[in-house]
Amino acid sequence: MLILSTYIGKRLRLGHIFRKSTGKTVIIAVDHGRRYGPIQGLVRFRETIEKVLDADIDALLMTPAMVEHVYDLVEGRVGIIARIDGTGTRRGPDETDDRLIASVDRALKVGADAVAIMVYLGCEREVELLEKMGIVADVCYDYGMPLVVEAIPREPYLKEPNSVENIAYAARICAEYGADVIKTSYAGSPEEYRYVIESVPVPIVIRGGAKVENTFEFLKTIENAIKSGARGVAIGRNVFQYKDPTKMAQALCEIVHKGASAKDAYALLE
Repeated sequence: MLILSTYIGKRLRLGHIFRKSTGKTVIIAVDHGRRYGPIQGLVRFRETIEKVLDADIDALLMTPAMVEHVYDLVEGRVGIIARIDGTGTRRGPDETDDRLIASVDRALKVGADAVAIMVYLGCEREVELLEKMGIVADVCYDYGMPLVVEAIPREPYLKEPNSVENIAYAARICAEYGADVIKTSYAGSPEEYRYVIESVPVPIVIRGGAKVENTFEFLKTIENAIKSGARGVAIGRNVFQYKDPTKMAQALCEIVHKGASAKDAYALLE
């Protein structure tokens, strides 16, 4: 019965993250404090959460500790993905040294619908990160807890880390280790990126990365990603550092769930 229970548990929890009507998701990532400290846009954490909840988003990604500070705001409104690693701080010796900072059990206790970890394929610490993923995947299997893996190709061992080929390489390896959802970068055209989608047997959601200057081009990237077959987005700085986080989050919802063009979504920001 363990296999059936695991399947049911994961399916029910993923149903709190992926919208039933579209099969897609808009996740707003607000877990950056563990790496950057009080980053712009997250200094007043509760205020930011209130703003993005005013949009029709599906889930939030944050550390278990921060869930405890906003549970009254998010309860019954969105899915929660608990970030359970993050020792690689921006001012530390190695940003890729992301070890566990919380357990799957801790995530369950704060009501999380999934847990998330980072894996940098191609970095010096690759073996340790892959081992971490395997261990977490086993625990998630036992609990019926979905595992979201942020798969990021890195130098020195992966040249051109942002190429379609290397993104597919990183994403497929993470799926083989037990990821239920892959959060990764977009590259190339929709036709080219379809290779990534077809190479990975689990949903791909697109990460946003650093804040971009050209808002329209950012939205165009999201439009192209959805056209390629991506199942949604997990965006942080390009939402909470935008001048109006609510409008930006809603613009993403329009593209992901309603098939709006970047042009139409951009018009919502004006």
